[in-house]
Formats: sequence, structure tokens, C-alpha cells
Amino acid sequence: MTPPGTEIEKDTMEGKFTPLTAEETLYEMKIFFEHISDDVKKCIFRSNHASNYLPLKGVLSRDRNKLLETINNALEGNTNIRPESYRGL
Repeated sequence: MTPPGTEIEKDTMEGKFTPLTAEETLYEMKIFFEHISDDVKKCIFRSNHASNYLPLKGVLSRDRNKLLETINNALEGNTNIRPESYRGL
């Protein structure tokens, strides 16, 4: 998101910065979870803010497969993501 009146909004308008698409954001999260070490224990993960495309919650690394399944379902179009209009703050 590029809040009005910020440098990042200006850079976006000038073509200097391109925000990730919903799909790119989910793919980035997928890569993150695929590379979480099994040594990570009891780390609570939440992406339940209004600005997130896909609400996720789990404990790392225990819930890695559940989180990846949710992301993969969204990438395959089997799970709805939040529309842009719902992501405003």
C-alpha cells in the first residue's frame, strides 16, 4: 500500500517503485515459509491485519505445512483473498 502524501506514493506515481501484486505478495510469503528453519520453535506468526491479502496464523515452524497449504490454495484460486477495496486503513 502506498499511503497518500508519502515518498513511496510519489515514487510509485513517478514509476520509480512498483508495489507487489497480490500474487507476488503471496509467492513471497510462500518462499519465506519454505525456508523457515526447523529450529524455529514457538514463534507466533500472524498476518491478520486489514491490509493483508490473506489472513494467516500459526506457530513456526510447527504449522509451516498448514500455512503453505493455505497460501498454495490462494495462489491456485481455491481460497479468496481480500479485495483491494477491503485492504484500506
